[in-house]
Amino acid sequence: MQIFWDVNLKKYNTFMVPSIAKFFCAVQSISDIEYLVTTTEFQQNKRYFLGQWANTVFVNDFDWLVVKIDILWKEIISEDDNCIFIKVWAWEVWNDFVSWCANQNIVWVENLAYIPSSTGATAVQNIWAYWAQAQDIIYQVEGFDLQTRMTKILKNNDCCFSYRDSIFKHELSDNFIVTHVIYKLQKFTPSYHFNCEYAGINEKINELWFDIQTISPNEFVQVITEIRKSKLPDWHEIGTAWSFFKNPVVDQDQWLQLQKETPELKWFNVDWWVKLSAGQLIDLCSYKWKDNGKVWTYAKHALVLINKWDATWSDILSFSTEIQNIVFQKFWVHLEPEAILV
Repeated sequence: MQIFWDVNLKKYNTFMVPSIAKFFCAVQSISDIEYLVTTTEFQQNKRYFLGQWANTVFVNDFDWLVVKIDILWKEIISEDDNCIFIKVWAWEVWNDFVSWCANQNIVWVENLAYIPSSTGATAVQNIWAYWAQAQDIIYQVEGFDLQTRMTKILKNNDCCFSYRDSIFKHELSDNFIVTHVIYKLQKFTPSYHFNCEYAGINEKINELWFDIQTISPNEFVQVITEIRKSKLPDWHEIGTAWSFFKNPVVDQDQWLQLQKETPELKWFNVDWWVKLSAGQLIDLCSYKWKDNGKVWTYAKHALVLINKWDATWSDILSFSTEIQNIVFQKFWVHLEPEAILV
């Protein structure tokens, strides 16, 4: 394992933004991690760990150590008549894992298809899509404690999961590396009912000439993938972090006032709170397909920001702040970034 100096991180973030890291290294084993934590570069500098880097937006040049981890593996560790437990290295490409599950007739994960992420990031971000979230399928998370330099295991309840949030973004953000995630999934049977609560799923099933009564896991993953592709840009061709902001959550009193002023607002209940559509709020501010010259909101989904013309990190920060301000002025709702701004 080598540590390099002054590395341009443009190819290590899907927004394709240039940024210089003072130190950079790639690790390919736990022994590499164990060695890395003993180095001067690690001990004397801030550090950031990259998985598939889809949600990472570099917003500075920095005197940091950036660590790219390239460890891939998955295995079934136990199963019974209904459930199956799969241990996955945290840097597996998430969508590859979802496709693998579908090919193995393993379900509960299909609604989260085609999310650009690593398996470790599913725990950190508690990814959420089409009425499914990672916390419902994560059994436990394993990682390397940078303080004790020992393996640490957190059960689902220990992870403090909430809407697109977890303990790994807060208390454990600086001293814990997620190395494995164990998922509790289910074997597919003809009696299995796919989650079709999201309105567009049944419509897409009919459009693709699938039968909901006989649809297979592979076919359902294709449905979810087609829906996402119809709304989101291909990050291989366009720089993007996909959904840049979280859908905001407001209390009941604020919701009643918003509903009175803007009856067309989309919403749904989350416990005692009401979740709004960040994309719709941005759209209602006339910011769909709006730009600041280099950064644009995507024409098909205002929640998505794209790097249209060689944007820098300052262009992205400026435009995202502008969107936050205009939404707050109109609705008194604060949009929090879902993308990780480093």
